[in-house]
Amino acid sequence: MSTEASPADFLNEAQIVDVQALKLELIVKGKVAPLLFLHGIDGVQRCARVIELLARDFTVFAPSHPGFGASELPRSFSTIDDLAYFYLDLLDHFDLRDVTVVGFSLGGWIAAEILVKDASRVSKLVLGAPLGLRTAEKRAMHVTDLFMLDPKEMDATMQATPSSKNVNLAALPERTLERIARNAEAVCLFGWSPYLYNPKLHLRLHRIKLPTVVLWGEDVRLAPLGYAKNFAAKLAQGRLETLPACGHRIYVDRPDVAAARIVNFAPPAAAV
Repeated sequence: MSTEASPADFLNEAQIVDVQALKLELIVKGKVAPLLFLHGIDGVQRCARVIELLARDFTVFAPSHPGFGASELPRSFSTIDDLAYFYLDLLDHFDLRDVTVVGFSLGGWIAAEILVKDASRVSKLVLGAPLGLRTAEKRAMHVTDLFMLDPKEMDATMQATPSSKNVNLAALPERTLERIARNAEAVCLFGWSPYLYNPKLHLRLHRIKLPTVVLWGEDVRLAPLGYAKNFAAKLAQGRLETLPACGHRIYVDRPDVAAARIVNFAPPAAAV
């Protein structure tokens, strides 16, 4: 019998904290060095396993982004830039220093936007299948349009692991349905136009001068490997690592491998 926490149990560990007068859903667990974990478009609960693994070596701060999960969405928030500045406030709020920042998918884009602004509290950066660079040019799509996919197509595009079951939305608890709806609405708000990218980010990535690793699945269907190579090449100290049998949802396909790569790249001070 598995002893892993279910997504519901995992979310029961969340607390609501005030950061700059915003009520934020936040999970804090683990020990030793601080790690800020920024989830992707699916919400923090889909990242439960990789967070559990990282908490063995770090104190993981895993928020639901404003507008996602149970976190408030201020009326003034409408861009990824707003989220990036908010997370700079969060680092100040908890007085976190020498932080490892880990962001997957949309969270990788947010992480990059944070670090081009201010890296003073951060020591290392991990970008797992990040978004944020140009996703289309004229009629050529570099990143599949997720807003046009049905749920089955979404799973096939986002992960290498076959979806284990068909979800009956009508049978889900109201709390779960609300989270799904809020997450989808927030992705549309922050990523609709331009589609999941900042047209100026590629001009700013050189400002990230700390050690950075870009993790990318070898079986990614969402975007080509060239997208990841381009991202890593624009970073001052960036390198690309690929993960076998893995799609865009690294945290679903290979959470164990991802956690091991992160710990190896950014070993906590006590473990050095």
